[in-house]
Amino acid sequence: MNGTAAARNSFPDMRSALAPLVRLSARVGRDPLLVQASSGNTSIKLDGVLWIKASGKWMADADRYDMFVPVSLAETREQLERHTDLVVDSARSAAPPTRPAAQAMSASIETFMHAVVPHRVVVHVHSVNAIAWAVRQDAQSEVAQRLLGLRWHWVPYVPSGRPLAGEMEKVASHRPDTDVFVLGNHGLVVCGEDCDAVEDLLGEVERRLAIAPRRAPVARKGLLEQLACISPWRLPEMEALHALGTDATSRRILRGGVLYPCQAIFLGQPAPMMPCSVPVSDVRDGVGGQYVHRPFLIVEGSGVMLSQKITRAELAVLSGLVEVVQRIGPTAPVRYLTQSDVAGVLSGDGVRYRASAENNQSVSAVSQECFQPSSWNGEELSR
Repeated sequence: MNGTAAARNSFPDMRSALAPLVRLSARVGRDPLLVQASSGNTSIKLDGVLWIKASGKWMADADRYDMFVPVSLAETREQLERHTDLVVDSARSAAPPTRPAAQAMSASIETFMHAVVPHRVVVHVHSVNAIAWAVRQDAQSEVAQRLLGLRWHWVPYVPSGRPLAGEMEKVASHRPDTDVFVLGNHGLVVCGEDCDAVEDLLGEVERRLAIAPRRAPVARKGLLEQLACISPWRLPEMEALHALGTDATSRRILRGGVLYPCQAIFLGQPAPMMPCSVPVSDVRDGVGGQYVHRPFLIVEGSGVMLSQKITRAELAVLSGLVEVVQRIGPTAPVRYLTQSDVAGVLSGDGVRYRASAENNQSVSAVSQECFQPSSWNGEELSR
């Protein structure tokens, strides 16, 4: 019996061993400043088996539904070394019987990355604070000032999956004690030997990287309500979304390009913007129709409108995008993804990732449109 089969057949012991990771994943997944939609992943290494969050699952539901996949740690590392595809043998996790029955799940695209990091527990999040720094051209030096004294490393942008794992493996081979990785144009990875230590370290990193978002002008609700009456768009319940339309700095940043992969995967490119000077009659007659299939529309100087068909995944990612751009300083030198980067993101893996996220819509009782931000607070960006 192989390691993954033995793990699946030892439900009581495995449920107990996985419980701390399940609780940590749920807490992290319910903080929209750390995780949006199905982004992010967590793992734990137990007796030669890597238990990792399944692709497309929402961490917010980790304590409600089965979502951890067991893979052989040795085989995964061997597959990475041989440049062969990750193979998972119809993995099913050891979910408590009180949860819905487990279904066959595919391991996260970041499984290779989790496997090469030597620590027992690994948490990867799309922290809006970390991303706001990680999209800057001067990110490495700026982050170095804030994480001074921690065992951290900067990883320039590379695609998820095998390329990212390769870069992480290089760091781990030279500095195996590194337990914080800031990923260019991507996010944050925090590691440790147990879930409590990782959660504490994540909190410390977030505290150090925290940036207070800019205050945006209020939305021009009257104009937006007129548009809602004659178009397929609606006003969002979440007031913060309007910042993309009312804050000139945010609009300028979005015009520059794509900041990170999930933006391209879920929200498309370029950012859909319509001048507020367009007459209402022209909107009625179809001006701006090129955006009809987009999940949101920025009305310059006025606010944001949402498609009637926007999904919860798209809304969660849009909410995260607002939080990121409101934390990027007006004079910050921004490093956008290249056209080649974006093309790679939107290839087969990106399409499959989006489809998986949409098929696993979060069942959390808290609406993604009405979330309460994290309690971690930072100081105003000084430059």
